Amino acid sequence: MKNKIAIIVLIIAIVAIVGGIGFYFIQKNKAPANSLENTTPPSQTGTNNQVNSEQSQNKLVTDDFEISLPEGWQKTAPAMGASAMAIKADEQLTDSAAQKINFRSYFAVSYDTLQGKSLSEYLQSVKIQLQQTISGAVFAQEHDTTIDGKPARAFEASFTQQGVNFKILMVAVKGVNDDVWVISFNTLQGTWAEYQKTFSDIAGSFSLKLKK
Repeated sequence: MKNKIAIIVLIIAIVAIVGGIGFYFIQKNKAPANSLENTTPPSQTGTNNQVNSEQSQNKLVTDDFEISLPEGWQKTAPAMGASAMAIKADEQLTDSAAQKINFRSYFAVSYDTLQGKSLSEYLQSVKIQLQQTISGAVFAQEHDTTIDGKPARAFEASFTQQGVNFKILMVAVKGVNDDVWVISFNTLQGTWAEYQKTFSDIAGSFSLKLKK
C-alpha cells in the first residue's frame, strides 16, 4: 500500500506540473518547508525535511545525489512528490496553448521504494497509474540501461493536457537496497527532437552519493 501511495504521489506531481505550471511557479515560494512528505528519502528526514540543493559547477547537488544542469537550466523549488527539480529558464516557446499555462520544459528527480518489485514491474505500475490519470497517454521506447553503474529502465510517453501536446521521458534507477530514483523529463512534442539528447545526457549524469 505504501508503494502504491508513493507512485500516485509521483503521478500527481507530474500531472500538476504539466497541467498547472504557471500556477506552480507563482506559488512555489509560498510552499511550506515540509511539503515533500512521503517521498522524502530517509537521509532527508529530521528537523529539516526540505531538500537543500545547490547549483555547483553546472550540477544540481543534494545530500543524496548529483545530476548535471546544462547551460540555460536552473534549479527551482521542487513540486510535491519531487526531491529536486530544474527548468529551462530561458526557453522561448511559440506554442500558444503552452504559453497560456506558462509551461517550461523541466526535469524532476523523485524518490520511492520498489517494495520487492523489479524495475520493469515498478514502471508498469507507474504507467497504469498514468493512464488512469491522463486519458490517451501513449507509451513507447521502453528499455533497460545502466546509470551510475546501477540497473535502470526508461520509457517515453506522449499525451495531451489543456490543449498542449506533451512528451515525457521517465527513467527509474535502482538505488541502495529497495530504493528507486525516478528522473522525469517533460517538454512539448514539437521540441522533443531538440531536447532528446540533452535529456539522455542529464539522465546519464545521475550519480548517487551513497553507493553500496
